[in-house]
Amino acid sequence: MYEKEQIEQIFGNDVLQYLNRKNQGGISNEKGNTYENFFALYQLALLSPEVIENNRQIIFYSQILAFIDDLIVDFDDNTPRKHYQLKNSNNVTWGNGLKSISDDFSKQYELNQVNLIDSLLHLVVSDSNLKTKLDNNLPKRINDYSQVVYFPYQSNIVRLICQLPALSEAIKYLCAFSQPDPDKIECVATVLLGAWTSMDKSGVSVKEILETARKCQPSYIRSFREQAQIDLEVADILNGIENFTYNLTKGFFHWEYGGGLEEGTLPYSIETDKFERFQELIKKNQPASFEDIEAFLI
Repeated sequence: MYEKEQIEQIFGNDVLQYLNRKNQGGISNEKGNTYENFFALYQLALLSPEVIENNRQIIFYSQILAFIDDLIVDFDDNTPRKHYQLKNSNNVTWGNGLKSISDDFSKQYELNQVNLIDSLLHLVVSDSNLKTKLDNNLPKRINDYSQVVYFPYQSNIVRLICQLPALSEAIKYLCAFSQPDPDKIECVATVLLGAWTSMDKSGVSVKEILETARKCQPSYIRSFREQAQIDLEVADILNGIENFTYNLTKGFFHWEYGGGLEEGTLPYSIETDKFERFQELIKKNQPASFEDIEAFLI
């Protein structure tokens, strides 16, 4: 995204060497960065509606050669590029001079301006009192394009979902269920997190991350298609089974028997080969009762 030659030309060799060391340190620590990965998951979930409903192209970068590099979000329109630097510590200050946060923010904005890129820079901290302190001491020279963001730290995804309602709501949107149970929300969050951590972070689209997550079994991530269809012959067979009902919600097959006596959801979407095999089994075996079809609903 940013060229070493340009960075050296603008800021000098000392700054380039500092940036190289900073980048290498970030890459080395990447696997253990729970805080950074959970924040990326949060941003993925928040931006997913824009990708699914509006077909926007949004690219995520992490730990590339940049001054503010924990997460960079690039859009396919005039939306400003967003940079995030995350600090899971109570001892954070803006500082002054080379290697300080304020200097990194200033240089990142200047680098973006040289490349005609409008941008917003964010310092993300895990302590709400620290956020207030950093807000009050935000240096004037970076004030116009810098913000402090509070994002809580938790050691596991379940605790984070419980603490952060906005994350839970964003994951619900991605879920194949209209009113998902907590275990389904956790499943979607876990597979999405796994997809992100497995990616080459030198530039990956949100859509690619979502598609990778959907390939997991089970994933319970909604379909991206506007309308879901079922084979007409299969529909006729299913409609003939007494006390058996079904619906297709967000690309998943949900079924119910006996007015809710038993119910379930196939753990794969209707876009998969597994669902095609399910339909072929229904057409081949022609189940006429719940006892006949029960074995195919596992």
